[in-house]
Amino acid sequence: MMRKLLLLSILCLSATLAFAQAKFTVNVSSDSILLGNRIKVTFTLENARANAFDPPTFEGLQVVGGPNQSSNYSIINGKVNQSQSYSFYLKPQEVGVFYIDPASVELDNEILETEPVPIKVVPNPDGIITQPEQQQRHPFFSFPEPQQPPTPKKKPKKKRRIYRL
Repeated sequence: MMRKLLLLSILCLSATLAFAQAKFTVNVSSDSILLGNRIKVTFTLENARANAFDPPTFEGLQVVGGPNQSSNYSIINGKVNQSQSYSFYLKPQEVGVFYIDPASVELDNEILETEPVPIKVVPNPDGIITQPEQQQRHPFFSFPEPQQPPTPKKKPKKKRRIYRL
């Protein structure tokens, strides 16, 4: 009986995942940037498993980090969600408008591509450096940042009187 129930559960989860529509998107930390700064570009595939990922060439942008890959699988109230992400950190070399060309993933029966994304790079005469936005952690799994323990206050020393004989 237990085996049948387990088998039925696995079949239901597989069917739910099979009927979910695969989606491939691109997200950038900012669509405009000061020269000398970095942007984060993330390609995310939802509700499918990629056989192969083909990143764009990033013409005019230097890859300073990546590809970083992550995956997520969750079942919430019987709904199955699955995603794979590929992240890159890019640094522009000059002022202008650059395009992040489409990336593609190969699935079992099709190839999905993202839309091209324009990035505007503006001059940075003051040399301001900012960091790309960090991905928000899920509150269930996040831990508080470690804090420095308070330093104990030192007791004031007693003044000593010196008596001379």
